[in-house]
Amino acid sequence: MKRSPYAARGCGCCFIVPPRILREYSRRTDVDIGVRTKLQETYVETTRLRLLREATRVGLLSGARSLARATAQAHTPEQQLFDCRHRQSLPGQPIANPASSGDAAIKTVYAVTDKVAEFYQKVLSRNSIDDRGMNLVSSLHYRDHFDNAFWNGQQMVYGDGDGELFTEFYNSPDVIGHELTHGVTQYESGLRYEGESGALNESISDVFGAAFHQWVDGWPADNAAGWLIGAGIMGPKATTAGKTCLRDMLTPDANHCLSPQPASYANFDPTADVHDNSGIPNKAFALFAQAVGGNAWERALKVWYAACTGNLSSSATFVEFATSTVAAARREGGDDLAKQAAQAWEHVELPLPVA
Repeated sequence: MKRSPYAARGCGCCFIVPPRILREYSRRTDVDIGVRTKLQETYVETTRLRLLREATRVGLLSGARSLARATAQAHTPEQQLFDCRHRQSLPGQPIANPASSGDAAIKTVYAVTDKVAEFYQKVLSRNSIDDRGMNLVSSLHYRDHFDNAFWNGQQMVYGDGDGELFTEFYNSPDVIGHELTHGVTQYESGLRYEGESGALNESISDVFGAAFHQWVDGWPADNAAGWLIGAGIMGPKATTAGKTCLRDMLTPDANHCLSPQPASYANFDPTADVHDNSGIPNKAFALFAQAVGGNAWERALKVWYAACTGNLSSSATFVEFATSTVAAARREGGDDLAKQAAQAWEHVELPLPVA
């Protein structure tokens, strides 16, 4: 695979399931011992990979991005899929014809990843993850019943789940869209994976993952199902307990979320994981999209995309990002659209500077 010289710079490993959930459920006595073991193993591996993240993170300066885009030749992204065969080595064994594979996981990942590339191109006029046609690499069947999916700075990696709390991690289109969007953030703002910037990093992936899922299924913004993250990866243990999703962007603190989050900036927890505080900007976007009406991937998402691909600092705060979305909304649709964006942030009690 021919790689861009800028490809290895970025935020490193970003996961769909927060470590807190892995740790919490690995200690619960009402969870089967075999499942607890897999959750513990996933927690240890997730922690190991996250510790490597900041050591490899190199923020892409806007000047370097502009130079790369000006000099790089256009390239149509291609896919490469690999089978880890339940081992840890990446990328694994190459899969010659993924579209015709007898493995449902391989066929699904190939098809949905292709749709993500189409979504980026048709909806956002973006040429793959790096906007220069970067090839899309995915590895499946990582380790044995691994309870996570992640972007490692260069490619996607999917676990098969433990079969009880989580099923296969390719089963939710929003999960695939979420993780690939970590790559977009890596090549744009390079948001640091800590504090408010880290929560924004996770939220941006949830926003684009949800919008992608809605686009695939043709769901308008007022369809509550379109705001669930990870609904397709909930296993029987989770669904029996009334957990319908990993996160809900409209109601982040709802009991039906396996990983509930604060829904207001008043409840922001500076000691919490980035996955937890991401619920605040998640709700702001969902409310904005519903206020705008129609389809979230149209006007609302384009406002957020403009904020994400502008001059957003790698250490951006919620207020800085919110201010950028209001400015982008004003450019996109004038004062009325800007007012809707500001009201969404006000609803989650984020104090915006006076215009």
